[in-house]
Amino acid sequence: MSTASKVTFASSCLFAAGSFWFINYSQQAERDALRQGPIKDAARIQAKKEQEFNKKQKANDEEHKQQLLLKQQYESVQPLAPEIIRGEELEK
Repeated sequence: MSTASKVTFASSCLFAAGSFWFINYSQQAERDALRQGPIKDAARIQAKKEQEFNKKQKANDEEHKQQLLLKQQYESVQPLAPEIIRGEELEK
């Protein structure tokens, strides 16, 4: 065989092996990406739920603060007595 034919044969073999390796690597990367899809979706949904919970928690905390301020304001106007007033039933 001549040198040119050996070089051509070797480059063809290298090209075939390189193509084979690249295709396998590419398919493996795609499979890994597809497997990560549901995991990423679950994490995204969980983060969204936590964000909504945090919004609700902040709103509840704000409302609680407002209620405490109102309670203090009303107690300053009319203080609460610690005793319980019960109505007496009339006997006939």
